Amino acid sequence: SSGINAEYGYIAKESGDHDLFVYWSNEPVPGSPFLVHVEESLPPSAMIKTTGGRMLQSDTVHRAGESIELDVDTQDAGDGQLAAVAIGPKGDAVPVEIIANRNRTFTLKLLTSRGGRYLVNVYFNGSHIPNSPFKVRVCNPEAIWAEGPGLMDSFVGDQGDFQVFTRDAGHGTLSVRVNGPKDKFRVDMWKGADRTVNCRYNPEVAGKYTVNIKWEDEHIKGSPYTIQVRKRPDNGTDSK
Repeated sequence: SSGINAEYGYIAKESGDHDLFVYWSNEPVPGSPFLVHVEESLPPSAMIKTTGGRMLQSDTVHRAGESIELDVDTQDAGDGQLAAVAIGPKGDAVPVEIIANRNRTFTLKLLTSRGGRYLVNVYFNGSHIPNSPFKVRVCNPEAIWAEGPGLMDSFVGDQGDFQVFTRDAGHGTLSVRVNGPKDKFRVDMWKGADRTVNCRYNPEVAGKYTVNIKWEDEHIKGSPYTIQVRKRPDNGTDSK
């Protein structure tokens, strides 16, 4: 009869399309069955937003020793616990500092100590937030060194051989350039074992040579090297 209102509720246990049958006195009401579409419920972690910070710059190669930050907004996720841990290049756990700001926002700070790839896992209530884990690429030019006779004083005709050791340098690009009395010299480079790079140049005339070795456009330790190439002694005389 008219004038009677009733409210009912139900809990859908599965997502998808459902038929809702409504009866009055064993007779279907007009429009029954009603089509009800149920979507998969999202966990609170899916409501987390990342709003800024250099950690979002996935194409950037950062320098070891820098603090890489990520700004996180948890306002839409409700109550919960934000946590983070990074996995370093050696597979070791690297702590991530979490700083609470206003309005349920946070700043995460990863302090890098060596070159390589870091994976930063950020969780809310134990579940990954969107886009976690975050990939951070780090280079460390200070972890590179070079050695060999090509970096020491020599004589015309001697091959300028040396090696560059990049094992702990992380991500980056190596560049080697030799300048001498005839401006630039060709440098042959080929890969060795354990991320070693073999280098060779041929000094053809006497004079001063400069060897520039850079990683990600930054000089490694000892670079630039200054080398004096002399003519071979003739009758016991060393002519420059």
